[in-house]
Amino acid sequence: MAYAALVSVLQLLDQTTHTDQFHSVSCVKQLVEILIEKFCFLQSFLEDDSPKSQYVMNNCLETRIREVAYQVQDMIEFNVLNQLCPERDESPARSPPPPPPEASYSTRTVKKPSWRLLFTLQKFLSLQKQIKENVEHGANYVEKSTENSADKIKKLNVVDEVCSIVEEVMKIKQSQNTEHIFQVTRIFSAEVNSPRKTTMVGFDEDLMEIKDQLCGDSSKLQIIPLVGMGGIGKTTLATNIFHDPLIEYHFHIRAWITISQRYNIREIIRSLLSSISTNTDKLSRETEDREMELAVCLYKSLKGRKFLIVLDDIWSTEAWDDIKMLFPDDRNGSRIVLTTRLVDVAVYANSFGPFHNIQFLNEDQSWNLLREKVFAEEICPPELEEIGKLIARNCRGLPLSIVVVAGILSRVNKTRYKWENIARDVSSAVTRVNDEHFSSKILSLSYEHLPHHLKACFLYLGNFPEDYEIPVFKLITLWVAEGFLKPILSKSSEEVAVDYLKDLVKRSLVLVTKKRSNGGFRFCRIHDLLRDLCIRKADGENFFHFINGIQYTVEGKRRLCFSKAFESYHFENANTAIRSPLRSVFSCYYNERVTGFSLLRVLDVLEVVFESFPVELLELFHLRYIAFSTGFIRHCTLPPSLPKLRNLQTLIVGSSVTFGITDRMVAAKLPIWEMPQLRHLVFLNITLSPFPCETDKEFAVLKNLQTLSRVRNFRFTREAVEMIPNLKKLKLVYMGRSHVHMSVYELENLVHFQKLETLNLKFQTSSDWWRNPVPVRFGLPLNLKKLTLSGCGLSLEDMTMIGSLANLEVLKLLNMSLVGALWEVVEEEYSCLRFLMMEWLDIKTWLAESGCFPSLERLVIRHCSALENIPSGIGDIPTLRVIEVDDSEMAEDSAEEILEEQQDLGNDVLQVRFGH
Repeated sequence: MAYAALVSVLQLLDQTTHTDQFHSVSCVKQLVEILIEKFCFLQSFLEDDSPKSQYVMNNCLETRIREVAYQVQDMIEFNVLNQLCPERDESPARSPPPPPPEASYSTRTVKKPSWRLLFTLQKFLSLQKQIKENVEHGANYVEKSTENSADKIKKLNVVDEVCSIVEEVMKIKQSQNTEHIFQVTRIFSAEVNSPRKTTMVGFDEDLMEIKDQLCGDSSKLQIIPLVGMGGIGKTTLATNIFHDPLIEYHFHIRAWITISQRYNIREIIRSLLSSISTNTDKLSRETEDREMELAVCLYKSLKGRKFLIVLDDIWSTEAWDDIKMLFPDDRNGSRIVLTTRLVDVAVYANSFGPFHNIQFLNEDQSWNLLREKVFAEEICPPELEEIGKLIARNCRGLPLSIVVVAGILSRVNKTRYKWENIARDVSSAVTRVNDEHFSSKILSLSYEHLPHHLKACFLYLGNFPEDYEIPVFKLITLWVAEGFLKPILSKSSEEVAVDYLKDLVKRSLVLVTKKRSNGGFRFCRIHDLLRDLCIRKADGENFFHFINGIQYTVEGKRRLCFSKAFESYHFENANTAIRSPLRSVFSCYYNERVTGFSLLRVLDVLEVVFESFPVELLELFHLRYIAFSTGFIRHCTLPPSLPKLRNLQTLIVGSSVTFGITDRMVAAKLPIWEMPQLRHLVFLNITLSPFPCETDKEFAVLKNLQTLSRVRNFRFTREAVEMIPNLKKLKLVYMGRSHVHMSVYELENLVHFQKLETLNLKFQTSSDWWRNPVPVRFGLPLNLKKLTLSGCGLSLEDMTMIGSLANLEVLKLLNMSLVGALWEVVEEEYSCLRFLMMEWLDIKTWLAESGCFPSLERLVIRHCSALENIPSGIGDIPTLRVIEVDDSEMAEDSAEEILEEQQDLGNDVLQVRFGH
C-alpha cells in the first residue's frame, strides 16, 4: 500500500503550496519542496512497470515507504489538530472528555486552516533541520520545547528514513542486472459471477442437461442443485441458464437471489418481490415490517404462475428450510435452481432426485477458455500457443483461476518473454502448495501483477460484506475520500476512480452486476474467495482490519471494518488511544467515543439509526466522508455548525423506513454554504429542505459540489446557481398547491447549469395531482445526458424542446410527466437517445417519423394501458436490442408484431420481454 500512502501524503503537502503565505516562508518552502520531490521520485519508481520496480517487494522497501509516508501524514495532521485545538489533552492514560453541547459549536469556527497547516509544517520541518544540524556537528541538543526527546528523535528518523529509501531506490534504478531478483511472493485475485450473462467454455453438456430438466414434461415443482467448489463455475452456469432465450420464453416469472452464509429472510423475500413485481410500492409500511405478511404476499404473487427461481450460494440446510415454504407447487412445471458448495445441502434440498456436480475443465477446455478471455475474436499468435497451453494446464481446470490469469495476460504485452514470466509464476504457485490452497495461490497472481495505483482500490473491496452488491457511486466516493487517487489535471477525482474501476473489471477482478440506463456501472461485486484473500492481504499490509468480535485491540490500525457479530465493548476498548492513526471505520454499531479517533476521514455507519445528528462528530476536523441513517422522527436536523467539518466531501443520509410522496421526512435548513470541499450530498429515501442563499451574506462558491440529491423545494435564484456552478447530478422534489406556487422556485434558471449531466425532477402540486397534473415550467441545460421527469404535465411543444437536446442519452417519462392523447416525434429528434422509458402515461397515439431515435438501444413501456401501438419504424432502428412491455396490452400486441417482422427480416438480435 506504499503507492496509496504516497498519493495521500503528497495531496496533504500539496495543500501548502497553494496558500498565499507559502512562498513568503522560505525555510518551509524549501523543506516542503524537498519532501515533495523525494516522495514524487518514489511514486514514479512504483509506477515503473519494469522488473526493477518489482525488487521493492523483496527488499521490504514497499513496507518502509508506506510506513514513512504514514508517519509524515500522521505528524502533520496531529499537529494541525493541536494548533486548532490547543486545549486538547493527548495523554494516552486519559479518556477523551465528552463533547461540549451543540450550542457552543456555532460560536467556534475554524479560520484559515491552510495558514495553520503552514504554521505546523514550519514548526515540524524546521525542527527536523535543527535536530539534524546539531547531530551532524556533534552538539548536545538541549530540550526546550514542550515535545519530549523521543518524539523529536522519531521525527529525525523519519527524515533520515526518507533519504535512506531514496538512496536505495537510486541504486536499484542504476542496477543493470535484475533478472535474478524478479521473484515476488504472490497472493490474490478473483473473478466474480452474478446475474449477467458471461462467456462460458466447457459447460455445453451441463447446459443442455439442465435445460432439459427445466423444460421437461414433469409438472411437479422440481429442485435442481448445482454443486461444486468455489470458483468452479456454478454461478456462471446458472447465469447463462437464467438468461437463455428458451428459458426466458418458457417461464412466466424468473427471479434471482443470492443467499450467502449470513442472510436475512425478510430481505430475501423483499428482493424476490421486487424482482417479480413492479407494484411493490403498494405494500404498506406496516406490511414491510412484518415478515409473515411479506411471505404471504410473495406466495400469492407466485401462485398459479410458472416460475424459475435461482437461489445462489446456499450454505446450510437451515437456510433451505427458511426459504422452501415461500414457493407454491401448483404442478405447472415451475423450477428452483440452487447453487451450493456442500453436497449435504444439495441432498437435503432434493432428497428424491440427483444433483448436478460441476466438474473441472479438461486441458482443451482450459486452453479454449483462456484463449477466449485473452484474445476474444483475435487469433492467438503461434509463438504464444504452446506457453499459453502450459499456463492453462497449470490452472488445474479451475475456471476462476483461468479467468484471473487471463486477466493478467490480457493486460501485459503479448510477447513470449512476458508470458514465460507469468508461466513461471503460475508453475511456482502450483508446486509450492497443496490442493487445499491451490486456488488462493493461483488467484494471488493477479494482485501482484496489478499496477501499484490499483492495489489499494482493489483491496478496499474487501471492506464490503460477502455477496454484497456494492453501489459504484459509494465505492468511488470512498476512494476519493481515502485519497487513493493520483490527481489528473484533465479529470475530476470521480472520473479517475471510474477509470480505475473499469481497469479492474477488464482484469476480471470485479464483475459489474447492474448497469445504469446509460451504460454506466451501478453495482459491482467480488467473488467470496477474493474477499477472503482481500481480508488476509489487507491485514498483513496494515491496510484495513476486519473485526469479527475476536480481536480485542486495534492499536496502530488505520482502517477498521466491524462485522455484525461484533460486540460493542470491543469498540470502546479501541477508543482509549487518543493519538490513534485510525482513518476509516465501517460499522453497524456506533459509540460516541469514536471522537477519540481524531484523524478519522471516513465514518460509514449507514446501518446505524440516529434520532438526531451525532454532534460529537463535529470535533473530527479531518472527516471527509460520513454516512448514517435517521430514525422514525419527523425531522432530521443537521446542525448549523456543520461547517466545522471543513474537509467534508461526502454526506449521505439514509432512512430506516420508507415514506410515501405525501409523507416525506423534512430536515432543517442545510448549512452547507461554508463548506468549500463538499462534493456530494445524497439523501436516501428522504427529502431535505435546503438553506436559501442569502444575498446579504458572503458565502464561498461551492466549486467542488457535483451531486445534490433529493432536496425539497429548492429555490434556484441566479445567486444560488452561481454558488454551485459545477453541479453534475441534481435530483429534486417539489410539492406545492398550484402552478403559480411552483413559479417561486425559479426553475427556469436550471438552464444555466452548464456542466449538469443528470437531472431528476419530481412534482406533486395538489392532492388530485395524479388525475390532473398541473404543467410546470423549467429550464433544461443544453449539455444534459440523462433526464427523469415525474408529474410535470408536459405538452407536445415541451417534448419538442427535450427532443432537441443534442447530448441526451437517457429519458424517463414517469407519472403523467407527459399529458395529451398524442405524442409525435419528428425526424432528427432524440439523435443520441439510447434509453427511453414510458411509465404511467395516458398517451393513446405515438407517432414517430423515419429517422427518429437513431441511437435507441432499449425501450421500456410500463402501465400505459391507453397506448394503442408502438411505431412500427422503431423495429428498424439498427441499434435497438430490447423492448420491454408491462401492463400495456395493446402495446404488447404491437411489440409482438414488430418482433415477428424483424425475425422475418433476419434480425435475431432484437428481444421483446413482457412483465406478466
